[in-house]
Amino acid sequence: MPPPANEGNGDQLPPLDLPKDPIGGARMGDCGVVLPPNATLPPDGLTADSWLIADQATGDVLASYAPHARQRPAGTIKVLLAMVALKEIPADKVIVGTREDTRQPGTKVGIIADGKYAAGDLIRALIVMPAADAANALARELGGADEAAQKMNNLARELKALDTRVVNPNGNDVPGQSTSAFDTALIYREAMRIPEFADATGSKRVQIKPQGNRNTTITRNNDNKLLNTFKGATGGKAGTTNAAQNVFVGSAERDGRHLIVSVMRSQSEPFPQAASLLDYGFTLAAARVQPIGKLAGAIDQPSPAPQDTPSSAENETTTLASSNTVARSAFGTAGLPITILAGLVVLAGLVMTARRKMARAKRLRAQQAR
Repeated sequence: MPPPANEGNGDQLPPLDLPKDPIGGARMGDCGVVLPPNATLPPDGLTADSWLIADQATGDVLASYAPHARQRPAGTIKVLLAMVALKEIPADKVIVGTREDTRQPGTKVGIIADGKYAAGDLIRALIVMPAADAANALARELGGADEAAQKMNNLARELKALDTRVVNPNGNDVPGQSTSAFDTALIYREAMRIPEFADATGSKRVQIKPQGNRNTTITRNNDNKLLNTFKGATGGKAGTTNAAQNVFVGSAERDGRHLIVSVMRSQSEPFPQAASLLDYGFTLAAARVQPIGKLAGAIDQPSPAPQDTPSSAENETTTLASSNTVARSAFGTAGLPITILAGLVVLAGLVMTARRKMARAKRLRAQQAR
């Protein structure tokens, strides 16, 4: 089972329930380093409290450390906000800035009170930088901070991101707000399926063109340093708060293989660690290692074993472990309803059998009476 949630001081909300089986597979419930059989060790210099590397296309988890440990999300939670906004707010919807937007803590785009902005521009800004003012404006358009948080939580539940709870859509440190390396990677993977998100997160800068003659175009750079320093980087979202420390989720492509990395509660800047973990992940991918989990609920579609494992003995051990993992997690978080249904079917069969036996005995007694 994952360790207790690291939710900072003053937490007055009850912890989130733990699923019966770890989401993503049995090994995703481990609290330490989780690696494939005979894998090389992770790179040195990692200070993150948890991290995860996964294949973006398949969802296969290649390596991780405390994947379901609950941490503060900081700015990575805005990936959920962007997904909800892209779904519900038309890109050409005009949003009017307020003084409340301008007073948000954290890095801002620079929208002004009474300024008019296209929702699509604000969403792109939200994706490429902290954009605390844009986040507040978009949350207001979604019905307010509480309503936006609820919509984000609903989406997290749909994705089976069960370590994630949104209390503040901006990612600020507030009681009860949490996520995990697993959830952060899972949510980001789903976001990258949305063309508008993928295009924005891979852009090195964003331009916001306010409507009206008195406002000048705002240009802001993407705060994902990997776009300039890591060959093949395709996007990402970073964040920093006192409780979350440094967090990052991002992606890169190499030789046609796309990987995702999430780094949570790092004591130092997350970008060098993310880069070294991506390099490590591409090495594991090239070696065709056996996945240790999946960015999906309860491994409902396990990936096939690699074809070029080092030895038949290792292949037998790995396959057996994989089969046991699937067997243990086949029901996933839906196990209780399925078990109840199966029990009812068995009970009905027993009742019908008993009735047939009683009827047969009654007929035999009647025949003997004659």
